[in-house]
Amino acid sequence: MRKKGPQIYIKPYAKKKKSRFKKVFFTLLLIFLGLTCAVFLTLNFLIKKEMEEVERVRRENVYYEGEIKRLTSSDEPYEEILRTKYGYIKEGEKIIIYSSPQAKEEKKP
Repeated sequence: MRKKGPQIYIKPYAKKKKSRFKKVFFTLLLIFLGLTCAVFLTLNFLIKKEMEEVERVRRENVYYEGEIKRLTSSDEPYEEILRTKYGYIKEGEKIIIYSSPQAKEEKKP
């Protein structure tokens, strides 16, 4: 026969399971942080690129402002441009076209 007495059952502690909600939440949080960093870096790169373009345009504007002042100050720049770019000559002037010996050698077949 069996001895009847108090029977004690010892149950081990149940392991706490990480809830599925926490896993999904932290996964989404990491994805969100990664996307935020990627967007930030992309925008930062684009801003730097645009700032370089703005600086280039500013330098170009300074150059053209100087050209405008130079051209409006006297008629000499106009004459220089007309003679060099457009080939204008004054009355009584003769045109002498000079070609280098290298140009003649290049033309020979």
